[in-house]
Amino acid sequence: MRGRKQAALVAVIAALLPLFYWVSAAAVALVTLRKGPRDGSGLLVWAILPAGVWAYSVSDPTPLAVIAGTYLLAVALRETASWSKVLMLALPIGAVAGVGMEFVLGGYLGEVIDQTEKFLIQSAGETSKQVSLDKELLRQLMLGGLASVHTLMMVVSLFLARSWQAGLFNPGGFQKEFHALRLPVPYTGALLAIALVCYQLDLELMRWLPLLLLPWIFAGVALVHGSLAKRDLGKPWLIGFYCSTLFMGQFVISLLVFVAVIDSLVDFRSRIPAKN
Repeated sequence: MRGRKQAALVAVIAALLPLFYWVSAAAVALVTLRKGPRDGSGLLVWAILPAGVWAYSVSDPTPLAVIAGTYLLAVALRETASWSKVLMLALPIGAVAGVGMEFVLGGYLGEVIDQTEKFLIQSAGETSKQVSLDKELLRQLMLGGLASVHTLMMVVSLFLARSWQAGLFNPGGFQKEFHALRLPVPYTGALLAIALVCYQLDLELMRWLPLLLLPWIFAGVALVHGSLAKRDLGKPWLIGFYCSTLFMGQFVISLLVFVAVIDSLVDFRSRIPAKN
């Protein structure tokens, strides 16, 4: 926020460092949220230069995809001021990133799958036909997982940028926004319809199911935060929630999705009495 040179320095250094590209993405999003898409695009150019080096030198397009995707989501948030719309927009952006990963990482994924095939043959004595089916399923799961992880990082980077902006110019603003995050009924209906179509039609489409769950997962986490804050239950409950997510991830995530779907219909937070 002090100037373009300082912002560019942070974005470039963070994009150059391994596993710190999310900081660069958050810096680009912060400038975009505060000063607009034009200034944000100028910083984006500086950030994607080192990200492009990573993509070219080690065939890892992750920083490039996350930084560019976070910028687009920041523009959407600035224009709409709606987290639910941003989460829905993140799905097609994540899908495009997932398709790009398929082309760029196709050879690497093939090597991983071949090694997995050898392990299955040696350890389980699978027939060639069974291993072939398992290979295709594994490939689709890996591609879907990559798309979901990249989209998750885009949204988390945007959350970080918005929290920075709120801390500088509107203390407590991001917390209120996040606690109120809830998917409207039309969005939930659209997600349910798309998920059902993907599940029924083809294995190729089933890989997008984890990506489709992300808006509900974020809405479920927001529901937990908002409900605990309304009852003034404090940090120990949040620590317990995240610990349970760590140790019982699949069960907790399934519960979050289910509760988020119901919350879009009945709005639990409006029914929870605030603690005086």
